[in-house]
Amino acid sequence: MRAILTVFAKEMTDHLRDRRSILVALIYPLLGPVLLGTILTFSGGSMQVKDGELYVPIVNQQAAPDLANFLQGQGAILFSAPVNPSDDVLAGRLPFALIVSPRPSGDSLTPLPVKLVTNPSRFDSIAATGRIIELLNRYEREVVDARLRAAGLSAEIAKAVAIEEQNVGRAAGPAVIMLSMIPPFLIFTLFTGGVHVALDSTCGERERGSFEPLMINPVERYQVLAGKLGAAMGFTLMALGVQAVAFWVMLHWVPEGSLGLVARPSAIQLALIVSVCLPLVVLAAATQLLISAVTRSMKEAQTYLGLLPLIPGLAGMVLVLAPIRVQPLLAAIPTFGQTLVMGQLVRSETISFPFLAVTAVATLIVTTLLLLLGFRLYEREHMLFAQ
Repeated sequence: MRAILTVFAKEMTDHLRDRRSILVALIYPLLGPVLLGTILTFSGGSMQVKDGELYVPIVNQQAAPDLANFLQGQGAILFSAPVNPSDDVLAGRLPFALIVSPRPSGDSLTPLPVKLVTNPSRFDSIAATGRIIELLNRYEREVVDARLRAAGLSAEIAKAVAIEEQNVGRAAGPAVIMLSMIPPFLIFTLFTGGVHVALDSTCGERERGSFEPLMINPVERYQVLAGKLGAAMGFTLMALGVQAVAFWVMLHWVPEGSLGLVARPSAIQLALIVSVCLPLVVLAAATQLLISAVTRSMKEAQTYLGLLPLIPGLAGMVLVLAPIRVQPLLAAIPTFGQTLVMGQLVRSETISFPFLAVTAVATLIVTTLLLLLGFRLYEREHMLFAQ
């Protein structure tokens, strides 16, 4: 145990001296929270459908004075739009436009022809369109109810379904997708946080010629690998902690209601998410050291280790765009099961503890197999020399 701690202290001291490398290594974990916070702040500001004034560009307002009075009574601000507003809506100069066509002369019962010009490719257009559609539907219901009462009929006769909506989630709309991006960012950080340590402690030392003097010391080679593994895990945990804190700060800094964000993940939720990642910390460090051990040069190792985070990271992004039901079989896939559990924690869903246990055990089994393979590789003499 003393030999392992000695190697661990040696690796930590060597890498902590290189402050620039540490600074760069800690910048990567901040990119995800900064990106997510920027999207929620700037895009989310235009998606807060219940707040702010609603400006309604309208064409031929005089053809529908009742509708204009209703919209103004609901707090909307009407102004004249160009006769052909399509180009302005497409360019983003207008979020949408209403085009009112006059009814036939003397016909007050014909539905009022209203064309809504919108651009769903823009966040501000989506939000404003949702608000104006809600107001138009409300106006229609009031007019229909008034006509039924004038005819001596109950307004309930026009209602075929009584819909009661219950939102059991803590986020709505695009906020669900934004929050579901947290697990892939964390997974990506797990496989990049300690990569510089794993790369330099094997390939780097071997090319510098310092690996052989280290191995001829009176210690078991598995102890050397265990010490290097601990150092890689230490820097990975450091990067993971920085990113978790950055996510908490960003999510509490963005405006409430951005992109439908109802309740921000708490510090306890993020702590639970980090705890789910702990088995992956060992897996990531073991995989990086193994790749660094079997490659022939620093350049080759950099290529493989640069591609390594994409495998679990892309799997997590797929889960964001195409959510999959939690199934026992998926728990046995390292990183995949953790991504599913972290997604449940982010969305405040109920967690299956047997699924979580199977995921952790399966990840530790795979990690143990990788470490056993690494121990065998370290016993071979060709490990001492650059090839």
